[in-house]
Amino acid sequence: MAVRDPETEWLRARTYRRMTPAERMEIAARMYEDAVSLVRSSILHQDPGISPEDLEYEIRRRVLPRGLAELTEEAWRARGRNRT
Repeated sequence: MAVRDPETEWLRARTYRRMTPAERMEIAARMYEDAVSLVRSSILHQDPGISPEDLEYEIRRRVLPRGLAELTEEAWRARGRNRT
């Protein structure tokens, strides 16, 4: 995690406090989407021939918390959406 400048930390905190909850959620959603995009690009760079199903699995495995990623995989299997 980046080290924050204590001289300007108050400015960042004040800016976030002035935002509505919806504005803060929009920022969080964009950050998540950017993270998924970076992970997707990294996986495709390492394995250009990966199947779409395996790509989605790898993204979930890398982005979601361990327990949630495992539950998601179990749900996919239960619905008959096995990876190839």
